[in-house]
Amino acid sequence: MADLLSQAAVIAATIGAVVVPFVVVPEILERRGYNPRSAFVRAIVWTSFVGIVFVPAVLTGFLFSVTNPADWVLAVGFLAVAILWDYYRLNPEKVPWLRSRT
Repeated sequence: MADLLSQAAVIAATIGAVVVPFVVVPEILERRGYNPRSAFVRAIVWTSFVGIVFVPAVLTGFLFSVTNPADWVLAVGFLAVAILWDYYRLNPEKVPWLRSRT
């Protein structure tokens, strides 16, 4: 039963780590008058996501236990791709290689 509860806690934390920054934060900022597609709002979204994910990892010491440089390169690379994909998905007019076609 304890294993089931720990798995449920991990699933709930994962859902919270995605829903809060990517749904709740843009909604709150939009109600305050900000454009949810703006770079400012996306920066707040990604900062809150990284904070939700990395602050507990730092506090528990897990982040410092990762010593393989390849893991760090992959993590930074995937995070950069996700951030750029999110920004350009919401702002297709700012894609550098498509601007010359319009």
